[in-house]
Formats: sequence, C-alpha cells, structure tokens
Amino acid sequence: MESDKTNPLYPIEINDYPKLFDYVLTADGLKFFHTLKRNYVMGKDLTLDEYNKLRLLYVYYATANRDPDEVFSWQDVCVTLDAKGIVEKDMYQSKEDLKNKLLIVVNPRYQSGLYRKYTEYVKENFNPK
Repeated sequence: MESDKTNPLYPIEINDYPKLFDYVLTADGLKFFHTLKRNYVMGKDLTLDEYNKLRLLYVYYATANRDPDEVFSWQDVCVTLDAKGIVEKDMYQSKEDLKNKLLIVVNPRYQSGLYRKYTEYVKENFNPK
C-alpha cells in the first residue's frame, strides 16, 4: 500500500478513489469547476456558495481521475479557506444546486462507507491524545 506522502487518502487505494463519493462531475460540471478554480487561483473573491462548490467539485474531480496531486491540492484549498475563516456552511444547499443544474450526477461506482475508512484513520493517527 502507498504511504501518506504519495497517497493523500491513505488507507484508501488510489484505484478506489472513484468509489469514494456519491456524485461525479458532468461535462458542464467540469467546465464550471475549471472556472471556479481559475477564479480562486487568480485571487478573485468568491461567494460562500462558490467556495462550497469549489470544495465539492474539486474532490469529485480529483478522485474521479485517481489523481493524488489534485487531492493534495484540494486538501490545501480546504485548509487555506478554513485558515481564512471561510468555513463550510450551507454545504447541503450548494450541493443541491449542483445537482439541480446537472453539474454533478449520481456516481454509479460509489461505495458507501469507503470514505469513513480514511476519516477514521486520520482520527486515530493524527489527533493529539
């Protein structure tokens, strides 16, 4: 199995990344993701809803493509936004909007509970005792 340095979602196997989340991007969702990401990278101010959507679309994009570097980038965006005080809020509504606009669709490969393996690993190994 890969180490944490090459696999940001360890102990999940990289080939299992596409099974982690309940939704995947559509072609229009991919375009929207790239627009949001470009605006973020260029330092443009986004609304809370846009930051929520960037977080969601980024992880769907990175895991669907089995791309550890993009997962590391997604994690960095989340940490950076949290540090700036831009925390996840009203995420449910942002996700519903993505679904309603058909920017994301149900992931047929989704495996319920798989992501929990990663979060439990993180809790066990990185929380100060």
